[in-house]
Amino acid sequence: MSTLLNDWRHRSTHRRVWALAAPMILSNISVPLVALVDSAVIGHLPHAHQLGAVAVGSTLYTFLAWAMGFLRMGTTGFTAQAAGRNDSAALRRILLQGLLLAAGLALLLGVIALPFSHLALAMMQPSADLQQMTLDFFHTRLFGLPAALAS
Repeated sequence: MSTLLNDWRHRSTHRRVWALAAPMILSNISVPLVALVDSAVIGHLPHAHQLGAVAVGSTLYTFLAWAMGFLRMGTTGFTAQAAGRNDSAALRRILLQGLLLAAGLALLLGVIALPFSHLALAMMQPSADLQQMTLDFFHTRLFGLPAALAS
């Protein structure tokens, strides 16, 4: 226990921890930040239902992306173990496996999300204009799902 407390008193330990944590923090906030930027840009358009469509579509997209958060967290743990062993072959294998799994899940989710989006919107009961704009926005955002899951 005293070794742990001693390590935390050294700046080099802080740098190492931040070097590992900073990419993970940025990766976790990337999806909601994109939704924030979308809302900020669309907020300048003249009609409120356009902003509503982006808000609802972003909510659906964020739900899908965050439901796959286990990819990010699981890969991080395996990567940390391989990095601790200085095993570069395992690091490459983990990267490839993570990217392939992300691509496969993104493809599967893209197919499942089409009927899911209609069901989710049916529960929300939006107006016809809002529903169509939300579907258009959500389906467009699905093209970014492989990149979001790979991050």
